[in-house]
Amino acid sequence: MPFIRTPTYCYRAYTRYVFAVQYHGGKMLGFSYQGPSGENCIVYNPDKSIQADLRGVESVEGRLRRALDLLVGENNYQNIQVSSRTDRGVHAWRNTLQVDIRPRNQKKKKKGSDDDADNHTSARTTKQWKPKNLVDGINFYLSRIPSLPPSKAEDENSPPLHKNVRNKASKANFYNLPLNNNVTILSSAVAPDIITPNQNYDPSLPEDEYNPKGLPFDVRFTATRRTYAYRILHSYAIEAKSPSYYHSQPFELDRVWRIHDDKGNIGELDIETMNRAASHFIGRRDFTSFRGKGCQRSTPVTTLDEVVVHRERYHGVVPAFMLASGMENSSSVSNCDSLPIPDTFNMITIVIKGKSFLYHQVRNMVACLVEVGQGRLTPEDVKEILEKKDRGAAPGMAPAQGLFLVDVEHGDFRF
Repeated sequence: MPFIRTPTYCYRAYTRYVFAVQYHGGKMLGFSYQGPSGENCIVYNPDKSIQADLRGVESVEGRLRRALDLLVGENNYQNIQVSSRTDRGVHAWRNTLQVDIRPRNQKKKKKGSDDDADNHTSARTTKQWKPKNLVDGINFYLSRIPSLPPSKAEDENSPPLHKNVRNKASKANFYNLPLNNNVTILSSAVAPDIITPNQNYDPSLPEDEYNPKGLPFDVRFTATRRTYAYRILHSYAIEAKSPSYYHSQPFELDRVWRIHDDKGNIGELDIETMNRAASHFIGRRDFTSFRGKGCQRSTPVTTLDEVVVHRERYHGVVPAFMLASGMENSSSVSNCDSLPIPDTFNMITIVIKGKSFLYHQVRNMVACLVEVGQGRLTPEDVKEILEKKDRGAAPGMAPAQGLFLVDVEHGDFRF
């Protein structure tokens, strides 16, 4: 097999690790790092007035950087890349990312050295980080790095606020800090140099650098499937002017799209019709009509493997709370037949699977399917919207808080 320039070859001093990360995006600035002047700081206008107060608000990558700075040192890692860059407010059940990390430096006394401490000589050795140690160490700092509390604006000549936080908090003091578990590393592994299969490999041609069976591992470009789920908490009035129900809404505030019809005009969403409309999205399609503004992808053509809409009666946290209160009739709680939530409360989950997606594609598709469920569009309208290849022909965009990145797959490589 011909020589392939792999990541390990390019960065001999580094080892590439891949991580599975989970985060609650409600209070994060999305995944991508915004720089020291774009997060956990005060953003000023040219006239020195405050444009935005972002103290205590940061990106997922920014928080990971702060944890890595404290664990391995800010000069001992590089090349943080993520498989799926999520927007502000979007959550991840399991996203994947890669980081190149240098081995740990350790000092080791040479044998036969003089007993006098001043005459001791030492040799420097390196030891590769174990994935489990990285997971434990990063999670320790992720859960304890303090977010800067709101306070008066600092002088414009003062150092960046994220530096102040990092310098003022010693490692020993981290044990006494309150926990913050918005971001968690689930697992880690050493990334393979080569990942197979290469979907563009042609077996009829000789294998060479232009037609390899495998590709150098890259967490973004070697992802074989991404799974998204969008959650909608839907309630409706049976008739006009009937009571409005907002049971358990505080517990779902930033994790669902809350849709409520209190006028009795629409009723429950038509799931069967929504699934018929969703079938038009499956397969290789031109999704220009659902492509977000600012999308940098070279082509709007992508392939979706599955788009399906589920509905179930919403029970929220009520069953657990009723059991905790000592309710004797536990069978009614487990069956959820006599809970104080009306039958007009439903949790709608839209699951979308594909290898890759356009910017804002999932949220634009969800908004269109909701219009179908409410009777404002038909499945045939969705087909026509796709064929028009015009973003203006489609409805608006669903809010970010209901979207979850459920999983990112990398072929047979699991970690």
